[in-house]
Amino acid sequence: MPEHVHIILHPSGSISPVLHFIKQSVAQQIITRWEDLHAPILDRLTSHTGRPRFWQAGGGFDRNIRDENELLREIAYIHHNPVRRGLIEKPEDWEWSSVHWWMGVPNAPACDLPPGPPDAWRHWKGYK
Repeated sequence: MPEHVHIILHPSGSISPVLHFIKQSVAQQIITRWEDLHAPILDRLTSHTGRPRFWQAGGGFDRNIRDENELLREIAYIHHNPVRRGLIEKPEDWEWSSVHWWMGVPNAPACDLPPGPPDAWRHWKGYK
């Protein structure tokens, strides 16, 4: 998504260091690039401290996934998010998605999940 990311993690410990690493490195790279370009958006992102704030305050919208059905619903939601936003027509048009792996596309980037159940496609294909 242009202004946010969806990630499903299965942590073996605290996810705080992982999220900190991802968010800090992405923010630093983008802000540095915008500074180099003198991008006008930096004025809108600059806080009262004078430093740009890339991520929204509050740390995100986290939730716990308790079973396989809920996992499949969340994956469907994520895959259809750019469609609902009008950015693409169908989930497989989104380049930065695990949808290709879920569909069994040859040479799709690996997903760190075991292959979905044979009927996993039906769980999210019709999601609106």
